[in-house]
Amino acid sequence: MKYCYECGRMTAGKPLFCSFCGRTYDVKLCPRLHSNRRAAQACAECGSRDLSTPQPKVFFWWRIAEWLAKVFLALILFLLSCAGAIAVLEGLLRSPQLQCGLIGLAILLGLLWWIWSELPEWFRKLVRKSFQKTRSRSEH
Repeated sequence: MKYCYECGRMTAGKPLFCSFCGRTYDVKLCPRLHSNRRAAQACAECGSRDLSTPQPKVFFWWRIAEWLAKVFLALILFLLSCAGAIAVLEGLLRSPQLQCGLIGLAILLGLLWWIWSELPEWFRKLVRKSFQKTRSRSEH
């Protein structure tokens, strides 16, 4: 999402130019959408002199203030999320039913790992290869 300093509106995604006023974000674009410096008079790739108009230049201190605001808000959100997660876990772990369920789950996982370690090596390699094949199919 980008903010246009010309018209004061936000454009969703990663746009090359503002969808409201048509200004570009800190670059000049030719009709073929080649990116050029703000001070360019012609496109460096195709030589076109028909370049877009960039949005007004933003002061360096405003960019720092914007970055600090994003970091501050992200930090607050992270801390509140951690506090909420800790409170939920603390409440759940005080429940006797959940404690029994977690102990049962730990025993089950231990049993499954023990069974896996007792399987013959050739069978474990076969299982690993089949998982790798399905993973490579899903990636392509």
